[in-house]
Amino acid sequence: MKTKLLLCISTLIFSNLSRAEIVNATELKPFSNVRVSMQRMLHSKEGRYFLSLYAGIWNPHATLYDFVYQQEINLKGLQKGDQLTLKSVDSDQVENGQYQFTGLLDSNTGDLKAQLSKSDHSFEQSIHFEPVIKILNKPNFVFKFYGLDNLNESYSTVLKQLDVVNKNNNTVAQSLTGFTAFPKSIGYMDINFDGYYDIVLSDISQGRSIKDKRYIYWMYNPKTQQFQRSPQLEKIAGFPDLHGEKQQVDFGNGQLYQVENGLLNRIE
Repeated sequence: MKTKLLLCISTLIFSNLSRAEIVNATELKPFSNVRVSMQRMLHSKEGRYFLSLYAGIWNPHATLYDFVYQQEINLKGLQKGDQLTLKSVDSDQVENGQYQFTGLLDSNTGDLKAQLSKSDHSFEQSIHFEPVIKILNKPNFVFKFYGLDNLNESYSTVLKQLDVVNKNNNTVAQSLTGFTAFPKSIGYMDINFDGYYDIVLSDISQGRSIKDKRYIYWMYNPKTQQFQRSPQLEKIAGFPDLHGEKQQVDFGNGQLYQVENGLLNRIE
C-alpha cells in the first residue's frame, strides 16, 4: 500500500511548548556564521543534461546527469563570486580523463553558462543551464539569524529565529520562530519541486542532536507568499536527498518518495 503525504503546508501551532522553548526575543543575539546550503536543480536548454548543484558554499559540488549516455558525473571544486570551477571525483572518470566543469552562475535568475571538457582534450562542450521550473517574479531572499549561546546544554549555541529578508528592498518579509535548531547551517532547496525554495533546519529540541536526523521544514507557499511549517514532513526521520531528475525525495533507510501533484507517494 502506498503511503501518501500531503505537501500542501499548514502552519504548525505549538500548544505545549516547554519553558526552555519560549524565549524572549530581547535575549537573542545575531549569528553571522550560519551556512546556507542551497541546492539548485538545472537542466540544459536542449534537455540532454540535468545538474543538481550546491553553490554559494565554501565547497561547491554537483552531480551532472547525461541522459544521452545514461552517465552520472560527480563534481567538486571551488567558487569565487559567481564563477564555478569543478572537477570530477569518480575514480573511473579520473582514470579515463578527468572532467572539468567551469561556469558563470547568475544567482538571481539561476541561469548558468558552463563549459564541460576533459583534461585530455578529447571532449569539450558549451552548455547553457536554466532552472527546471522557471518562475516569473520569483522571490529573492536572504536570511538573518538569531539565537542563544553560553547554554548549559548539549550545544553551546542554538538557532531560535530566522528573518526572511527581501533582497530587493532589504525589508523583513517574515520572521520564523518557535523552534530550536542547529546553528551552523540550514538547507535551502525545493523539496516539493514547485520551483520555490524551502527551508530545512536541523531540529535539536527536546534533547535531540544532529545525529538523530530530525528536521524542521518551512515550505514556501506562493499563494500567501509566506513560509509555513510542515508537520507532515517533520514526522519523517532522515535528511531529504533530492533526485530532481526523477522528481523523487530519498530520506534514507528505504524511505523513497515520488512527488506527484503536491503529494509524496512512498515507493515500496
